Amino acid sequence: MNIVFKIALAAGVAALTASGAAAQERQFVNIGTAGIGGGYYPTGGFICNVLNKSREAQGHNIRCTVESTGGSVANLRSMAAGDLNVAIVQSDWQYHAFNGSSVFDANGANEDLRFLFSLHIDTSHLVGRADMELENFSDLKDKIVNIGNAGSGQEASMVAALARYGTDPDSYFGQATRLTSREQAQALCDGKIDAFFYTTGITASSITEATNTCDTTVINWYDDTIAAMIEELPYFSKSVIPAGTYKGQDKEVTTWGLTATLIATADTDEEVVYNLVKAVFDNFEDFKAQSTLYAHVNRDGAVANGRSVPYHPGAERYFREVGLLK
Repeated sequence: MNIVFKIALAAGVAALTASGAAAQERQFVNIGTAGIGGGYYPTGGFICNVLNKSREAQGHNIRCTVESTGGSVANLRSMAAGDLNVAIVQSDWQYHAFNGSSVFDANGANEDLRFLFSLHIDTSHLVGRADMELENFSDLKDKIVNIGNAGSGQEASMVAALARYGTDPDSYFGQATRLTSREQAQALCDGKIDAFFYTTGITASSITEATNTCDTTVINWYDDTIAAMIEELPYFSKSVIPAGTYKGQDKEVTTWGLTATLIATADTDEEVVYNLVKAVFDNFEDFKAQSTLYAHVNRDGAVANGRSVPYHPGAERYFREVGLLK
């Protein structure tokens, strides 16, 4: 083989390699979640796990990372500002951000939000110190209650729920603290707060940390006011925490909840979204096996539950390909 042919062959191989690399240009997706102690942060990690593992099988070069954030409302504000493209949010705040209502009234409607799929039910947990003998939500009047860090979905949910009773956190509770999900369990066990409120998946780490560390009570929150709220607003639902779910919880607890959803901005790359959704749904049982949070999640429900914004084209394309959308 003469030297000229060798050089030409090497140049051809280099050109093919460069062409292949260009076709697989590295792309990145960062998922906004919430505090580390809840269900959103690990869920983002689980989604990234299946997406990153699917590169060879699906022929993409996407790198997925997770960001701890202030929660649903903060995520939606970041998306509107162009600082975040993909995030996990509560279905109620997804609705309000898209319609410019509630806490987003001053911002106006953000019609660039798009639905990917839904996840677990975020159950409204009220966890109190056992020595306070708290059984129902009404027992929390004038107590010190942590309602979630400023800008979080849980803080906004507490404010919205109390408005149904004609009051607000600073009037109803003796003190409404705004600790993060990482701080609230320790604060409860140290006696700095009497109870905390957290909308998260059943068995989320912040709840199990509190119930395993000190003597606690998981409190009921379901009355006529909550029933009327659920009847009026379809993104809410009744939620039951089975007896024995948490240490010391020997009775079934009735409360309310809403769906956690994964959304993106309209300009998020269609191929990135398609591959993300495909990775999760093609490996749905493997995804579910990563956490007990997803015990009751199924593919059909994940396509529709909690959706109040249009599908992202990448998600819709996948769902139509596999027959989950007609």
